[in-house]
Amino acid sequence: MNEPLAAVCGLYCGACALYRARRDDNPQRLEEILQAMNKRWDVPEDEIQCDGCLGGGSLTPYCRACKMRLCAEDRPGVTRCSDCSDFPCDMITDFNNDGMRHHAEVLENLIHLHETGAEKWIVEQEERWRCPECHVQVHWYERTCYSCGVVQPYRLPKLPRDNS
Repeated sequence: MNEPLAAVCGLYCGACALYRARRDDNPQRLEEILQAMNKRWDVPEDEIQCDGCLGGGSLTPYCRACKMRLCAEDRPGVTRCSDCSDFPCDMITDFNNDGMRHHAEVLENLIHLHETGAEKWIVEQEERWRCPECHVQVHWYERTCYSCGVVQPYRLPKLPRDNS
């Protein structure tokens, strides 16, 4: 079961570019991701390991510092934000509305995840984030499949005033 990939905030960790590059053992993609990440964070390659938000093992530096994950850890009986009596709070609502496309669906994801259960939700996400041609897993922002080169369907929500 891949339940650790159903993050506290409602993201599907299996579609994270960094998670995919490590799991797919793709050094070229990993290098590209590191270069992009290091424009914002100074992250050594050996710290780019992740077992998923709830995996209990390695987390990326930004996931280790995640306010929502830390908040859930401090609340008995709360695994994900949707388990909390304060859901939806300002923290998760602000995250949903922060302008990052893959964040723009976390409120909807959390509601659906809570209603269907993690096991079914993860199966749905695994299918959603597959290349329609060769069926390898792809990440949130992948425009063409790294394996077969097929242009990927647009899967993320459009943001206000976004023309793409």
